[in-house]
Amino acid sequence: VGLIIACLLFMKRMSETTDVKVIMDEINEESDIVKGNLEHLTIPQGVEVYEINGPYFFGAGNKFEEIMATFGDRPKVRIIRMRKVPFVDSTGIHNLTNLCLMSKNEGIQIVLSGVSPKVHSQLEKAKFYDLIGEDNICSHINLALERAKEIIK
Repeated sequence: VGLIIACLLFMKRMSETTDVKVIMDEINEESDIVKGNLEHLTIPQGVEVYEINGPYFFGAGNKFEEIMATFGDRPKVRIIRMRKVPFVDSTGIHNLTNLCLMSKNEGIQIVLSGVSPKVHSQLEKAKFYDLIGEDNICSHINLALERAKEIIK
């Protein structure tokens, strides 16, 4: 009984450590290389940017869907920043796949930004890239915003 309670408490704490937020108009990018260097990136019209901070698994998927449901208008492109996601489990991949399928049905293109090598390999093993295409996986937010501008045109 103690082991089951410990597992449940662990899962609850881990789901609370993951934060999902929406970036509305401008991205304040702190450079990791040069401290104090701030770069302001403007989000184009028709693009929504979401940022996931923390591990992406069971609890985070529900948070993500709740936040997306609060927005009434449908963008043409959704950028998901994953630069602070250290790992993804099978439930997270399943949630991300469902998000992409739902967005595809609504005519919305998903672009992933800042995917770490570990998460990249997990998504690749799950054949996730066949769903959104290799061009829509970007190493940095600048490239993701450029890709979003191409899709909008």
